Amino acid sequence: MLESLLSINQNVIYISKIVADLQDYAKIPSIQKEKVDVEKALREALSSVSIPKEVATSISVDKGFPNLNLDPACLRRTLTNLILNAVQAMPDGGKISINAFCQRDNAVISVEDTGNGIPEEVKAKIFAPLFTTKSKGQGFGLVVVKKLTEAMGGEVKFESEKGKGAKFVLTFPTSG
Repeated sequence: MLESLLSINQNVIYISKIVADLQDYAKIPSIQKEKVDVEKALREALSSVSIPKEVATSISVDKGFPNLNLDPACLRRTLTNLILNAVQAMPDGGKISINAFCQRDNAVISVEDTGNGIPEEVKAKIFAPLFTTKSKGQGFGLVVVKKLTEAMGGEVKFESEKGKGAKFVLTFPTSG
């Protein structure tokens, strides 16, 4: 019975994520900016995702990294989606590295995994609605990441090499 309850709970969490992704995709985000402690937001997002024991994680935030004027709920949702994707990209384990640093007048947050990487033929479609390479995916996670990041005044890009993982990079202005 306990096993059934755990399975039901996991499926409710999964269904909840699908509904939230659909809502975030369908509506114009209402951004409520405030000063956000990015290191705290990174730790909260990481702790909200079930990380298998085969996946190592690390967070590195440069000394003096500024609090950013962002929507804390949108930032957490964005980070959670990226971390969840990283976990799913490494079914046999690996490492997730989350870094925050300043580069010129921008704050940069990266989420990198050591998974299989993104195939070349998929790269152009990665932010397209309903596109997924996962058997249980809905194709909204990265669309929501892009939409929320841009709504907060940021930009999202990715780097990936087949067999060497993927790195998603969020860039926000340090002023504003």
